[in-house]
Amino acid sequence: MTATSLERSYSLPHGYCVTFCCDAGQSFEARWSPAVPQIRKARQRHKFLEAYQAVRRVFLQEVAATIGGNVLVVDTDRCMTCETILAPTKH
Repeated sequence: MTATSLERSYSLPHGYCVTFCCDAGQSFEARWSPAVPQIRKARQRHKFLEAYQAVRRVFLQEVAATIGGNVLVVDTDRCMTCETILAPTKH
């Protein structure tokens, strides 16, 4: 990892763990353990996705603070949604 790269791991439901890596705000990677999630039941998948999005938001807020700029997230699951993660303001 370089001085401007971030790496954080988060536990998720059903025994999964995701590790996010971001290098200077340029590349973003999600690594899964023990494997890429395969949740078949709709209700469990929905709750898992909500938990994933929450930890991703926490990580990207840290990225935004580190790079000093906003981060745009575009999800293309079933329908395309966008979220802007704002960099913290300096007082």
